[in-house]
Amino acid sequence: MRLRQAVFGLIALVVLGIAFGVGRYFQPQPRPITLSDHQIRVASASSGCEVNTPVVVMHYPNDRIQWLSNDYQYTIDFTKIDPPSNSPPLPPGYVKETPLDPPDNPVTIDKNHPSRFFHVKHEAKYYYYAIYGQSQNLCKISTDDHDTGLNVKP
Repeated sequence: MRLRQAVFGLIALVVLGIAFGVGRYFQPQPRPITLSDHQIRVASASSGCEVNTPVVVMHYPNDRIQWLSNDYQYTIDFTKIDPPSNSPPLPPGYVKETPLDPPDNPVTIDKNHPSRFFHVKHEAKYYYYAIYGQSQNLCKISTDDHDTGLNVKP
């Protein structure tokens, strides 16, 4: 009788262990990115560089922004955005400033190492930014058809 109970107990423990392992395997993983998180992927292109989301509409205080790259190192700059002479100028009276909170400028994106997530300031405004590639060469200016920018709204 004791041997029979020991065998059944051992079988029950094995089945419980298998069930626990299978349950952990199929458990949904928590998503680190939410609907209020925006990721902008920067990639090399024949005309310099491109982004997957040219204009991002953000709402404060909950939205966050992050830049990533899989090919090269890039720099995002909100204050060094003087367009070349053959590009449209910035709007009259535009103040060059970063919308990021904490105010980090410039933001460096390393290959395969995304920037941190940033919140934006509580100021409704369209913020232009430029992207610089390797050797700090300008590869994308924000005044190209409003490409690239952050449109911050309440």
